[in-house]
Amino acid sequence: MPDDRRDHALTCLREDRIMAVLRQVPLEHLVPLADLLVECGVRSLEITHDYDRATDDVEMLVTRYGDRASVGVGTTWTIEQAESAAAAGATFCVLPGVDADTTRRSSELGMLTLPGVQTPAEIQLAIRSGADVLKFFPADPPGASWLAQVAPAYRQRPFMATGGVTVANMADFFAAGAIAVGMGDTLFGRVDDLAGASTMIARAVAVANAAGPA
Repeated sequence: MPDDRRDHALTCLREDRIMAVLRQVPLEHLVPLADLLVECGVRSLEITHDYDRATDDVEMLVTRYGDRASVGVGTTWTIEQAESAAAAGATFCVLPGVDADTTRRSSELGMLTLPGVQTPAEIQLAIRSGADVLKFFPADPPGASWLAQVAPAYRQRPFMATGGVTVANMADFFAAGAIAVGMGDTLFGRVDDLAGASTMIARAVAVANAAGPA
């Protein structure tokens, strides 16, 4: 059900506090890496919409994990991409910026919707368009101090910080008001080095666990 899809995505995000950004990961590495992330406690898996196989990969991972993970899409530019993602079973839809029509359609389709914002004007447009979570992007620069100043004025929607987030600064974003952070290679390193990825993911998960659920 659409409402269950949105609720499941938000629950995973609030509990785990990390979204893994999987950008153009070759198929032979995608499943082992995704398995490792889920096993380590990172259930929110973002498949970016910037390669031809993206929707197929979403469908494959949704089938593989069921409700053990939350699989969604990122780098979403168009209504058509949002619709294809929803049809594939995506639980959330991340946009790089605020496209009002795509944000609204994603919300209508029942996906947790996270448009990118960085100014008060963009935040207000995103909220009016149906955003569930505001993706502060890029997060660093300008850094956690910016979020700490702006987030209190928009308590009606939570923030997720993405872009420039590392193990070294992710706690700062939690303290500034982010319910979660989005991380790509700063979370797991090389996609063909699972041993190294395991060590890196464990470090990030430890920081998230220390912060506790949002």
